[in-house]
Amino acid sequence: MGWLTLAAVQPPVYMPPSAEANERMVRRGLDLLAKCLQYGADFVCLPEFFNVFCLPNDEMTRAAGEAEKLLQHVQKMLTGQKAYVILPLLVPWSGGFVDRAYLLRGGEILGYYDKVHPTLGEKEKLGVLPGGELKVFETSLARIAITICYDIYFPEFFATLCAAEPEIIFFPALQRSEHELANESLLKARAMDTQAYWVRASYGQDVDSPWSPGMMFGQSCIVHPDGTFLANAGHYEGLALSYVPVPFVWRRQRCGGYPAVPVRRFISEDRRPRIYKKGVSLVRVGHLR
Repeated sequence: MGWLTLAAVQPPVYMPPSAEANERMVRRGLDLLAKCLQYGADFVCLPEFFNVFCLPNDEMTRAAGEAEKLLQHVQKMLTGQKAYVILPLLVPWSGGFVDRAYLLRGGEILGYYDKVHPTLGEKEKLGVLPGGELKVFETSLARIAITICYDIYFPEFFATLCAAEPEIIFFPALQRSEHELANESLLKARAMDTQAYWVRASYGQDVDSPWSPGMMFGQSCIVHPDGTFLANAGHYEGLALSYVPVPFVWRRQRCGGYPAVPVRRFISEDRRPRIYKKGVSLVRVGHLR
């Protein structure tokens, strides 16, 4: 077991959407990434759609065509650096686009994950195609996975992912239509489901723009495998950082006073996949009179 610094970058939202707003957001996000490198972060996650957010919808796909420029710029930033960086971009792919998160280190592309569950709006308005593969990356520091935004609403996705025992899950997101309590509940549940650290990166408000309900709520954060929030960037632009032991083996007593054992072990022992695969039996019953 070693100790690692995990970081989530929370750039500001600039309104109204425009090319200038997008440029300012990207520039500020890269400044925050540079801070993470300066602080010695081992893993850094940027938010979903980093190259096209703060643009009007009808300009996002045009800007996505230039994703390679931003990718190369970040690769150059990382030359000689030891940190692993998750860089999510909207990129052209197979006649459409994919919501892709690159895994970078030292200026090299080590791999990528394409969002398996695009939203209806992403499919119909942006031509986003669904990814076709769940991935776990065995890095030199930890076994990690990347999931993106809408993926979090599909428990069977994480039941499958959990079998590969990732130690850290990175979660670039927007979740603009969600509310804070639901966001917190989902993050805690998924961290406990997977027994992994979660690193969520999203967007906050500019420090000069007072936050109010209905705006992007930020909450880039680090969540412990037991569901505890370790760091939270709040409503405004900034960073969430946490220095944590990896891997962390979450232990607790099984019901009935048995000795404490790794949660991952007894959940695996008590799973009943044959029952799950059978599906649900619909039983019609009468009403009591």
